[in-house]
Amino acid sequence: MPKNTRRGRQKRADAVSTPPEPKNWFARRSGGQRSLLVTGGVLGALLAHYLWWVYAVPAVGEVVGSVPVVSTVVGWAYGGGAIMAVGVALINHESARAKPVMQVALAWSVLALLCLPFGWANDVSLPTDYWAGVFAGAWGVLATPLAAAVAALLWWLVTKVFLKREVEATEVAMGWLAVAYSFLLLVWGSTLLRF
Repeated sequence: MPKNTRRGRQKRADAVSTPPEPKNWFARRSGGQRSLLVTGGVLGALLAHYLWWVYAVPAVGEVVGSVPVVSTVVGWAYGGGAIMAVGVALINHESARAKPVMQVALAWSVLALLCLPFGWANDVSLPTDYWAGVFAGAWGVLATPLAAAVAALLWWLVTKVFLKREVEATEVAMGWLAVAYSFLLLVWGSTLLRF
């Protein structure tokens, strides 16, 4: 039997033995359905942002507004807490509970995106200490890319210039940096109105 035939049978056997991966739910939709889903998602996010800032944030502010420290921490928890949750998820990425922790962190991050103060959020009246926490957390979320760039530059400076050796950043190190950044946002929110 010629070698080419044997190789051809082997290729067909390999192709038959590995079925193609199934498409995900979104990829199985038609182009029009995907467009409608994306448009509905954007409109839903805008509606959720409006409802969050007009109803939920002021209602929580009324409940915690009379206790200064608690109101600052509760305000910070929307944005700063999400950053801390991502940090904790990165620290525990190899543990048995890594997947549920990351799911909580991702859900909390969606809540943090709702806290970005633009549009109708500028007209909402909040207790002062609560506002400081919300402000620090929300602007901390917006400044996260800048903070990550500064952290990467500092990492390069310390490892290449001072230590003069290659040190790779691990998930645990990035997690601790996120926790520290989140804590700095809390300190900023608690001292924002004191100076």
